[in-house]
Amino acid sequence: MTTTAVSHELIELAHDLARAVSEHDVTRLEELLADEFTLQGAAGQLDRAEFVEAAAGPYEIDEFAYEEIDPEIYGNTAVLVSRYSQVARLDGRDLTHRMHVTDIWTRREARWQIVRRHATIAD
Repeated sequence: MTTTAVSHELIELAHDLARAVSEHDVTRLEELLADEFTLQGAAGQLDRAEFVEAAAGPYEIDEFAYEEIDPEIYGNTAVLVSRYSQVARLDGRDLTHRMHVTDIWTRREARWQIVRRHATIAD
């Protein structure tokens, strides 16, 4: 697979991840998230189980958009740096933000999974 094809695959997976959260699709999240997944973001620090639990119900995304995604591929590891915006809430807390997001994905058993996400609120 070419680097361009892998880049497109990873960009689509990033969109799949956001869609899975907004649609509360736990099955898809289970496929996309590596066992060691962690998130450091606007909602605080969450491990895989906490993220899935939040995405299953209390995390509500009304709208999301990637303004830019820049994938860099290093063999079976990829880093996606993006600008992302969302209209969202978690347990009544407003999480409507524009963010800078860094995702680390790894390819295992012929599929990509996200292992780490770090998101900071953009100015």
